[in-house]
Amino acid sequence: MNLRGEKMERIMQEIWKEVLKLQKMPSIGDSFFDLGGNSFLAVQVIAILEEKYGKTIDIIAFYECETIENLVARIENKESLD
Repeated sequence: MNLRGEKMERIMQEIWKEVLKLQKMPSIGDSFFDLGGNSFLAVQVIAILEEKYGKTIDIIAFYECETIENLVARIENKESLD
């Protein structure tokens, strides 16, 4: 599935909103962990991303990036190298 830029960011926002049980949509610059995320919830996000959209990111990269903006950039960069 070819998802790029803003579309991928929107998908990640929706996943985070659901997993973190947020009232409003998170910003692409918000830290997952500052919003109440933890390693268990990060694994849930990773699983949803892979299962529904075929996108993969490892837990270490998730911790390094921690914002939607950085995660999407990492995913797109990884795909351009594959």
